[in-house]
Formats: sequence, structure tokens, C-alpha cells
Amino acid sequence: MPDLFIWSLDKTKKERLTQYDDLVRKWKVNNLNSISFSIFRNDLNKRAFDLMEEKAQIEYDGTTYTIEDLDKSPFGDTQLVTVTCEHVFFDEFMNRTYVYTTLSTSKKSLNEYMSFIIPDTGYTFSIIGSFETKEIENFGGGNPLELFKSLLEKFEAEFEIVGNDIRLYNRIGSQTAYPYRSKHNISDITKNGSARNLSTYIKGFGKEYEDQNIFTGESLNFQERSTGWDDTEDPYWWTDEVGRTFTMRWTGTGIRFYYLQSPDGGVWEFKLDGDATATLSTWGKTASLQSVDLFMDAEEKDHEIIATFQGDDEKNVPSTGAGKSRGWVRRSDTDALKTFKPYRKRKDDERYAAVASYTSPLAAKYGIRIQDPIYDDRFTNVDYLTSYLRENLNDKLEISHEMTFVELQKAGYPSPKPRIGDSVPYIVEELDIMIPDVRIMEIDEYPEDFKSSTVVLGNGRDDFGEAVFNSGKQQLDEIYDSRKKTMIIDVLPPAVKLATDALNNSLTQLEYPVNGGIIARDPNDYNRFVVLRSSGLGVTTNGGLTFDEAITALGINTSLLTAGQIKTNNIQIVGKDNLFYWDGTELIAIDPNDPNKFARMRAGEFYIKGGAFVLERPDGGKVIDNGIIQYGYAIQGMTPQFCSPEVTVAPRSCYTNATDAKDFQAYEFKHDGRYLRVRTSQYQSGGGTCYMSVEQSYEGFDGWKRWALLSSTVSEANASSDDTERETLIDFGVPTFTRKRIYIRIWSSNASVTAYGRVTGIWQEG
Repeated sequence: MPDLFIWSLDKTKKERLTQYDDLVRKWKVNNLNSISFSIFRNDLNKRAFDLMEEKAQIEYDGTTYTIEDLDKSPFGDTQLVTVTCEHVFFDEFMNRTYVYTTLSTSKKSLNEYMSFIIPDTGYTFSIIGSFETKEIENFGGGNPLELFKSLLEKFEAEFEIVGNDIRLYNRIGSQTAYPYRSKHNISDITKNGSARNLSTYIKGFGKEYEDQNIFTGESLNFQERSTGWDDTEDPYWWTDEVGRTFTMRWTGTGIRFYYLQSPDGGVWEFKLDGDATATLSTWGKTASLQSVDLFMDAEEKDHEIIATFQGDDEKNVPSTGAGKSRGWVRRSDTDALKTFKPYRKRKDDERYAAVASYTSPLAAKYGIRIQDPIYDDRFTNVDYLTSYLRENLNDKLEISHEMTFVELQKAGYPSPKPRIGDSVPYIVEELDIMIPDVRIMEIDEYPEDFKSSTVVLGNGRDDFGEAVFNSGKQQLDEIYDSRKKTMIIDVLPPAVKLATDALNNSLTQLEYPVNGGIIARDPNDYNRFVVLRSSGLGVTTNGGLTFDEAITALGINTSLLTAGQIKTNNIQIVGKDNLFYWDGTELIAIDPNDPNKFARMRAGEFYIKGGAFVLERPDGGKVIDNGIIQYGYAIQGMTPQFCSPEVTVAPRSCYTNATDAKDFQAYEFKHDGRYLRVRTSQYQSGGGTCYMSVEQSYEGFDGWKRWALLSSTVSEANASSDDTERETLIDFGVPTFTRKRIYIRIWSSNASVTAYGRVTGIWQEG
């Protein structure tokens, strides 16, 4: 009988517990094992008894448990305690660390997800089986236990703990041929069925849109205009007379307004319902169709906008000359696109980036039974949300079969004992149940009493009891006398009886079966044994149905080869600096300190994220260092130089006395590098400051976006010194490989001071 020990909460004391009662060890698929017992405090056990409190640890039969529930009550002159202890894994895995970051959303193997949550937990893991890659949105941001449970659900995996190693399987347990049969080896059978929580339909809603406006589906022309328009020919109308107007009316919130951007464009002013105003310039370097959203925060009702032409854009002289700008508007009686499109507020499902529903196949039998909807702002993809709904719909009838297993081992007969996860034939003639393959999902065992285990067979779906099992009955009847409830030993061949007698008499674990060889059987599990024959050595866990571990003349076959962290179909090389995996779908090396930094090789793909890749030339020069190309991307300015009239182009430096930013030069380039580096040389004529900036202007941005500002108070007398040098590094973000245009601008702090400047270098890098 195993000893039962308790540790003090601070781990400084350890005592043996004695005189306890009702010890039950519970097993459940994907829930590890727990124990419970009760104990009175007395003179013999008081030292150990007084150590018992919540979260203290219990040791029993080689396993450590944590006290999670402790009920204490007075009993006469002493006290009675009943405790429930869970496997220590749950407490340690949840509380030793926390995962603060999240993984990028892409298809990843179970290896990658486990590598992300396992550091600092004190546990390792082994994947024994084959799992497809899965894509999980925003995985992370939680305690490792909750994340681990979500992986079990997503990958439909099962696990067990061996020491500090988490072993993940497609399915634990074995397929056995030993049937569970009423009136033979099971009794007190109860079929428990409940449809209280059955649902067959569920709907889910993902993240709400930040912008709750949506197009009404209409495209409308302006309804009225004043007289005096110069051009009323579709699809672009214009006027160059200040004060001319047009009117737009609609029902909804804001609008998207369409117009022609042109070098001769001017400025419109818009007034909403006689109150709020907005302005828009239709000037642009090239002619093109443009649009802009107006008054997006307006109340949803009937609205009117009156647009009035204001004349020239002060920042941009029209190509037609000062005072000759045009206010452009789109209008068409033939095209689908007209002057504006109205917005309205999103309603119902429109408010969410993803909306999905799922109907169970059981709806065909039980009808539509609606489960409460799920709202989860993690989802923006309908497919991901649908999968999540399928996993969370309670479309199962809660069916289980509970029984007492008559453990013939305790009566001295060689027979298997129940094991969690095993699949067994199940026969109960009285309930018309004959199922060839049902799993043991729960076991309550009494290891210190002569009492049979209570077994719960599979909590299956609706068709649980519809399978038919017709084999095994005749064979079972031949070896078990149901009337006397004993094994019919005499039916065995003489050689088997001799081997059985030898086994019992020698008190060994060796058997000598009639077909030859030697069997070494686990005394605690009839299904586990080793066979040694001339053909080879085999290990079975399912009574000889299969030998998943074997050594023969043809080679070695094993489902788990453990040598540090090397496993078939799932090779893992684990060190301090890298985690290396090979799981049958990919080779991947992961930085243990940053799971988003890895190198992965699949068929047809070699992918590196977060740096790592180095390409070195024969002379030692690194062309690519830490994933960054070391070449610079030179940028050439426009020819002739793009500068404002207020800026004078001179042999050494351009100069200006303007006190607001004027164009010095423009650069158009392909966004190949992340960073833009700009070097300048700047000085001034005395008593002021020379400013140069890097700016950008684009549609939808009111004015200029300033990326960087460089200034210098160096005087003209020191124009040749290194003091004039200025440099800035601008982060343009991840390269998009699209065209980008920037402007260098120059001005002086004082109109009486001349600002001088030149660009000595400009390039991309990184």
C-alpha cells in the first residue's frame, strides 16, 4: 500500500499521514487524476494533520497533488477534515508564469504554439501523434493553463503527464478486446441521459467596426445650383466665379463627395444645415478623380449641404493663373457614379466585422434549438468565427454509462483493470446496448479497499448507442460462468494450465504461453506485457492486439523514442539558445526568448521572421545581416530641381529669405527600405536660423505631413566647416514596395536673414 505524505505550505516540513479513510482516486480524460480522502485528528496523526491547509501538497503513489478543497468540521472532541487534491500540474502551470504577448496570426503547428506558452513553466512537452497546422487569431495574453486548454480544444488533442513532460496525443489509451458485459464483469449499470442543454443552432458576432457609418447604396447628383456656371457638361462641372453654389440633400449621416482634382483647381466651402463648415481644395498636380468624406459625425436624419466656391487655393497657384481657379464637381445623368454617396448608421449585423452562424446536423432530428449568441471582438474573419461556433455549440446529448467494474484481479484471476482512455466492447443485453468501441472517460478507483472501480463510459453524441456489436459473446461464455461468477479454468489447454500454475507458484511476472516464447506481464495491468520470441521483442499495451514498440530482424518500430528530446515523427532539439522541431510538416527553429522570431522550412518555402538570416560574402562582408539587406537605396531628385520661386538655385547652396516653408527639391522613389536617411548642410547669413524639413502631402491629408525638421544657427562665415552638417533618420514603416514622394523644404526664421542649404545625401536603408 503506497504511503501518503503531506508537505507544509512553505515546503519545510514533510509528514506521513495515517489513519485516513475513504481514499478515492479519480481519473478523467484530459483532466489528469485527483484524490480525495477524510481524516480525524488524533494523537497519532496530529503533526501531519496540522499541516493540512489549502494549497499544501500531498504525495501519493509517486504523484504530487495540491489541496484545492478542504472541508473541516468538529467531530466530538476532535475535528474531521475532508480534502480534494488535484494533480500539481494544474496549479504550477497556471501560476508559475504569465504569457503577456500574442503570436502573429498565421497557420502554425502545435509545436509552435506549445513552444510559445511553455517557457518558465517548469515543464517540457512531447507531441506523440500527427496534428495539422491551425490558425488561431491573437493567441496569447493569458495564463499558460488557459492557453493550453484552448490548444487541446483547437487541435482536438489529449494529454498525460510523465514526470514534468506534457505528452500530447491524438488520443490516449488503447483499443482492447476485453469486453465490458452486464452480469459478467460489470454491475450496477446506469445509463444517464439529459437533453436539458441541447442546442442545434448558434450565432456569433465578431469585432464591432470603429466606424459605424456605411453607404446607403445610393449615388446622387447635387439637386440645385446657382446661375453663372461656366461648364455644365457631364461628368465634371466647374465654375470660376467666387460665390457660385450648389446644393446636396439626403437622408442619413455624412457623405462621400466626388470631384475632379486638377492643376487649375480651387477651393469649395461646405456648410451643413446652415451650421458646420468644411473646406476642400480641388487643386492637384495632375488631373484625376478624387473623393472625400464630409460631416461623418452628423446625426442620422434629413440633411442639406450648400457648397460655395471660394476661389484660389492660397498654397497652390492654379495653372490658369491667379484668380482663375476652377471649382470642380462630378455630375452625371448616365454614369452610376454621381456627385455624392450618402452614409447611414450600420444596423444589426452590419455593425460587426464578422457575423456567422452554425447549425448542427442534429437539427434535422431535433429541430432548431437556439443557444445564446457569442460576442467576441477577437474575430474579424467569418471562417474563424464559424469554427469557434462549431466548437462551442452544445449539440451533444449528455449521455454516459456508469457502472461498477468487477475487478477479477482482486479475486485472483488474470484480467485487465480499467484504464482511462481505453476503448472497449460494451454489452448490456437488458438495455439493448451492443457497442463495439466505447471509451472509458472516467474512473473512480479505491486503491486501498477491496472495492471495485466505478467506470463511466463515453459521453457521446446522439448516435452513441446506435452501433451494433455481435462478436465476442460466444467466446466470453466459454471462459466465464455467469451463474457461478467464476472463470472456467478447465477449458484451458493443459500447457496453459501448467504455465499458469508455474506463474502462481513461482510468484514471478513471467508466463510461458502454449505458442512459445516468454511473456513478462505488468502485475498491475493485464494488457501491458513484453513478448520475447525468436522473431523479436515486442511491447504491447492493449493485450496483444498491436505491438507499437518492437525490435525484429526488419528493424526497430516505436511510437516514442526518448533520448533527451528526440522523437519519431516529431524531432525536437531543445537547448538554451534555440528550440528546433521537425514534426513531419516542417522544420522550424524558434528563439526561446521571442516566439515571433523563427526560421521555418516547408516544402517549397523557406521563411524567416524577426531577423536571423545572415548572408556573408567570401571576403567576409555581410550582404544581409540579421535579416536586413545592407545595401543602401540611392534616391535621385527631380530634374530640373523642383523648387519654389522664392528659392534661388545657386552653385553651392540654394537660399531663400522666405519665412514659411518653400519647396527646395522633390524626390519620388520606390519604398524598398524601411528607413530614409537625409543629410544636409545648413547655415544662415547672421542673427537667425536656417530650417529644412522633410515633408509629404497626399490626398485626404489637410496640408503637409512633416516627417523631420532640421535647423542650424551656423553663420555664413563658417559655411565650409563640419558644423553645418545635419542628419535625420525617418522610419517609413515596413517596406510596401510602392511609389512614394517626399519634399525637402527650406525657410528662414527672419525675413532679413538668408537661409542657405543643400542636400549632401539621401538614401533608403534597412
